[in-house]
Amino acid sequence: MQESREIQETQKEEEYQRSILDRISDLFIEVVVSIISLVRKDWREKNRSRIAEWKLMFYALNRSPPGIIGLFLVTMFVLLGIFGPYLAPYKYNYFPIFENGRTYLSPPGEFFPLGADHFGRDLVSLLLQGARTSLVISIIVILLGVPLGIILGLVAGYFGGKVDEIIMRITDMFLAFPPLILAIAFAAVLPERITGLIDSSPLLQQILLWLFALDTREAGNLGRLLAVMIAMAVVWWPGYARITRGSTLTEREVLYVESAKAIGLSSTTIMARHILPNIIGPILVYITLDFGSVVLTEAGLSFLGLGATPPIADWGRIVYDGSQFFPKAWWLIVFPGLIVLLDVLGWNLLGDSLRDVLDPKLRRSIEFKVKKKKGEQE
Repeated sequence: MQESREIQETQKEEEYQRSILDRISDLFIEVVVSIISLVRKDWREKNRSRIAEWKLMFYALNRSPPGIIGLFLVTMFVLLGIFGPYLAPYKYNYFPIFENGRTYLSPPGEFFPLGADHFGRDLVSLLLQGARTSLVISIIVILLGVPLGIILGLVAGYFGGKVDEIIMRITDMFLAFPPLILAIAFAAVLPERITGLIDSSPLLQQILLWLFALDTREAGNLGRLLAVMIAMAVVWWPGYARITRGSTLTEREVLYVESAKAIGLSSTTIMARHILPNIIGPILVYITLDFGSVVLTEAGLSFLGLGATPPIADWGRIVYDGSQFFPKAWWLIVFPGLIVLLDVLGWNLLGDSLRDVLDPKLRRSIEFKVKKKKGEQE
């Protein structure tokens, strides 16, 4: 008993040795918690352990150099996607060549820091506008594809039997085709039908123009962008169905699920409130890694001529246009290619670090590294 008391007193004297990044992450969490508490008054008191766990996750991430680099790159590209069109020196559909008399394909210089394309458009402006296009497509593809895969995976894993068999065989049919090839097929067929839908719905048209920060004159080109998003979402859900089903098969045999069934909770409640929160870690890691894959796939479809069409700016389309003038216009390939590389690298580094952060065993090992005794110097 005496020894147990000494251990408890020692633990009380311990605190986390926080760096500047830890203090920033703590402030961020407090802001989030305060916002939630405005809606749910007693949320902070009931979730103190969860808040402490969030802080520990950030402590672990702050001590991962690849994670910090990935978070920095991801944050930078997200901000560029949000504010890029407003920071661009010129509009994406503005052709300064007609006003200053400069030649086409201007190399990097004083007037165009990263050069100009074959239409005389500033490459910096195109890359900033392309950041919005890439961000919006990535978010919409994830929002459309991931929930579908999670729901199907939960249903298949929880109910099993014929339900599992039917869902998994449909999943296998989609996985039998290479995702890029299947996306190309859908992206080639859908634009005309989707263009008609957009033309008949002014509200949808205005929402898409606002999301992509485009002028009204580009309304006729929205069908290709929406077709790419739908095509990618259609081929993106099978992976999530597989990973969710596998985790659900394990969790449905755990005692807390049996207890939930015994007290009469519905299957929907058990899946949504009990199983899903306990298997969400691997899914979040998969989502983070997939953001980079979506960026790369979208750029590949645009390079093949199935995505955005000029004057809409898109990183893959810029590379394709530059390939027609390579090596003379090398800047049209090097700079957009570097942007795509850094964006994909950021998501991959962040995803790899989140895998460690969301693993309780690895996170606990980091916890002992960041604790110190009171009185020690930081």
